[in-house]
Amino acid sequence: IATSVQPEARRATLEEYFEHELSSESKHEFINGQITPMAYTSDNHGLIATNFSAEIRQIFKKHDGRVYAGDRMVFSPFCNEIYYPDIVVVKGQPEFYQYKENMRATLNPTILVEVLLDNTENKNSNNTWPRYLQEIKSLQQFFLVSQHEPSVEYYTRMEDGSSRWIYTYANNLDAGIPIGGEEVSLREIYALVNWQQQA
Repeated sequence: IATSVQPEARRATLEEYFEHELSSESKHEFINGQITPMAYTSDNHGLIATNFSAEIRQIFKKHDGRVYAGDRMVFSPFCNEIYYPDIVVVKGQPEFYQYKENMRATLNPTILVEVLLDNTENKNSNNTWPRYLQEIKSLQQFFLVSQHEPSVEYYTRMEDGSSRWIYTYANNLDAGIPIGGEEVSLREIYALVNWQQQA
């Protein structure tokens, strides 16, 4: 029986990715050598990301922290990949990988937040989040936020600065999660979310 073997997709270079992104009207990530378009996001997704970003901004205004929502490239030199997390926090001075004058990516995020898409609500199907924990040495906290129920999973780096993480979750609107020495309420993160509207 004859079988066909699909050729492996060609891997792009980092330079090819940046040149593509410079001329593109939409955003793409660069993962495992592939230039991948960002997925469509729902109304709830955008609302949750905006709510969470607003809460984090209030905290980090006091702590020399920069908060970027939805438009900040993060570069991991360890694996040569580029991501666009929903929220990026940089404590202190940002460090950049500079490709061209108008194209640079953050190297030292302190906190990253991902609001899970419909096709990544099962975190085991999302290949990006383990890379954050393994490869970005400046990272101190990482949050996975559901858009279908009040549920936030988060990872906090051990205080010894090692590659070990503490996993925690909160799954009701009266719960809070610790960020920057303060607590953010899930009720604020999910304010005005329409649970019946998932598109």
